[in-house]
Amino acid sequence: MRTAAPDTRACDTEGSVLAEIAAHAGEADTGASDLSADMALLVRHGLLDRLVSTAADPRDSVTLLRRIGRASLSVGRLAEGHMNALRLVQLYGSDSQRRRVWAAARAGMIHGVWGADGSPGVSLAMRIGRRGRLAGQKRFCSGLGVVGAVVLTARTDEGTQLVLANSGDPHRADASCWQVSGMRATASGSYDFDGVEAETLGAPGDYEREPHFQGGVWRYAALHVGGLEALAEAVRAGVADRGDAASEAQLHRVARIATLAHGARLLVEDAARQVEAPGAGEAAVALSLAVREAVEQACLDGIAIADRALGTRAFAEPSLPDRVRRDLSFFLRQADLDGKLTQVGRSLCSADRPVGEGWGS
Repeated sequence: MRTAAPDTRACDTEGSVLAEIAAHAGEADTGASDLSADMALLVRHGLLDRLVSTAADPRDSVTLLRRIGRASLSVGRLAEGHMNALRLVQLYGSDSQRRRVWAAARAGMIHGVWGADGSPGVSLAMRIGRRGRLAGQKRFCSGLGVVGAVVLTARTDEGTQLVLANSGDPHRADASCWQVSGMRATASGSYDFDGVEAETLGAPGDYEREPHFQGGVWRYAALHVGGLEALAEAVRAGVADRGDAASEAQLHRVARIATLAHGARLLVEDAARQVEAPGAGEAAVALSLAVREAVEQACLDGIAIADRALGTRAFAEPSLPDRVRRDLSFFLRQADLDGKLTQVGRSLCSADRPVGEGWGS
């Protein structure tokens, strides 16, 4: 049977876009530029469209996320937020909301999901039908100055309500509190939503619905794998430069970190496939959370290997290994990691299938 030849033009375009983003990453890390040009590249060349396509194979989504993460974890964080926002609109929005948000995205509007409350947290007040006004603040708002529309969580008497709101007012944004060692380019400061008009998305409680809430952590894990791959390539290149003079210990380090990256990739691809399958349930969610934990450990082990392989070069500023290890170490620190692992253990202990069968479907 004859098969169609691969579209090398699309591959070349993707590669050149990601190479350009990687070339910008050091500058963005220092604050000399923001991520708007990088996100515009993803829009202009159709990479964001591919991420949000409802027809995409989950494994293809993993591949694209990890490649973006390999180029820049900060750009990957914003791309994943855009993907998540449009997924929530697709899941819970009305037809008119879907049409409007998709049209804005195709025109270049970058979307995000901002869920972390500031002080005070965001609530929905003065509601009339689907519209209302917000009160309160959000923090850890990734992409200040780049993300122009967001899906937010807001408190209501009925529970947590998703809302759509604009987020492009620079007078409401405060990136000065984002004083961190990693993921600096995401400009994840605070945003004041007092008095901002918003539109409800779905019903109260939809945001926490599985398998798309905790189960969706595979998207973050795909980016983490990309960061690990970037470190692995830095190690490989550094050892390869030594040629025949490379020591056996260094060659072992190349083999070990590449194996960690490949194994982590396969785990994330399986988690994505199972979570995104029709009818996915508790077992798929637990798998996704377990995979996030395994990927974290692979990344921590990989960082340690890179430190040994590259020595002081891994800490030199500015350098790719230093930036990636800072970004990756920070990005791995997500909320309630122990609680996520507890959820995995409870799911396994309540299952009626033995280990080796429950996640193998």
